[in-house]
Parts: sequence; C-alpha cells; structure tokens
Amino acid sequence: MQTSDIIELMGERALAYRFLSRAFRTAPDAAFIAALREAAKDRPADDPLAEFFAELDSRDAAEDEALRIDLAAEYNRLFLGMGPHPVAPYESVYTSPEHLLMQEARDEVLTAYRSQGLDAPDDFDLPEDHLALECAFVAELADRTAEACAKGDGEAVGELVAFERAFVENHVASWVPAFCDDVEAHARTSFYRGLAALAREQVEADREVLAGL
Repeated sequence: MQTSDIIELMGERALAYRFLSRAFRTAPDAAFIAALREAAKDRPADDPLAEFFAELDSRDAAEDEALRIDLAAEYNRLFLGMGPHPVAPYESVYTSPEHLLMQEARDEVLTAYRSQGLDAPDDFDLPEDHLALECAFVAELADRTAEACAKGDGEAVGELVAFERAFVENHVASWVPAFCDDVEAHARTSFYRGLAALAREQVEADREVLAGL
C-alpha cells in the first residue's frame, strides 16, 4: 500500500470513529442535528443510516428541535437506564463474568490509553471502557499513524498499526457487535438502529483492514 493510501485510510478511520464517539457519548444537540442534515446529502442507498437520513430529508428544519428532543429521550432510555431495556455502552458489562461495570476491561483500556500518553478528558466522568472513549482512542491512534506515515517514520507506523490491531481485536471487537445487536433490538428510532448497524459495520471492516496492513 502506498504512503498516500495509508494516510487517506487513516484519515477515513479517524473520521468514522470520531463520529461514533460523538454519537454514543451524549444525546444529540442542535449542532449535531445540523451536522446530520449536512451528512444526509448524497448518501448511498446502502448507508446504515439511510432510513434515518430519508426521514430527516422529509422533515423541515424547523422540526429539528422536536427531533432533538425525541433522540435525547431515546438516548436516555437506551444508554442511561431510563427505560425497561437499558443497553450499557461499557466493555466490562459485556466481557466480565458478572456483567458489571468497572471490571478488568476498564483497567486494561485505561492502561492502554496511558501507554500512549492519553487519559480520559477532564469532563468525562464515566468508566473509561465506555464505547465513546474507546472510539476516540482509536481515532487518535489513526491520526498518529497518518502523521508518522507523512513523516516517513516506518518504525512508528508499524508500532502504531500493531497497537491498533491489538486494541481493536482485544477490546473494541470483543463486545461492540453484541452491544450493537442489543441496541438494534431495543431502539425505537431509525437513528439509533442505524447507528448500531454503522458501528458494527465499522468495527468488522476495521478488523479486516488492520489485519491486512
């Protein structure tokens, strides 16, 4: 793979994971709804969010506040335990025998973050194995890989790719597909059903991409 191809690939990966990080971290605000409207333009028919984008296109922008409220309610119901079928966006819940928060996975991902000189943001007051933080971490690693590639630092590129491959395989891919299954099963809105499908698709494709580098 050419240097320019790797840089482009890493940029695409970073963009995808940052979108997922934002979408799963908090309920949508007005700016996020506006960004979704912009993203809806010229999307392919097989986009996992195609159903949501079609609904968004059929609605007037004046209705965006009502949409924001609906999606916030869905987010709270699914991910903050404010409904009968909560879906916990934490690796520990899916990978620990007890299905509890703050288990071994949390300690492992925190060690991984710190090994790369990173930590949870000061305003992030949730367990560090939250999906949003794991996605943000992968995005940061992709950016660093692109930067190292642009500088011609092959050794750094190799080390970063190996680290990303291990992190995605041992952490992200170990639980996100099951989490996405649960979101799809319990989501009422096309946005969160589509988001779950998008996350699953991204993780499964990323495993193959990283394995081939």
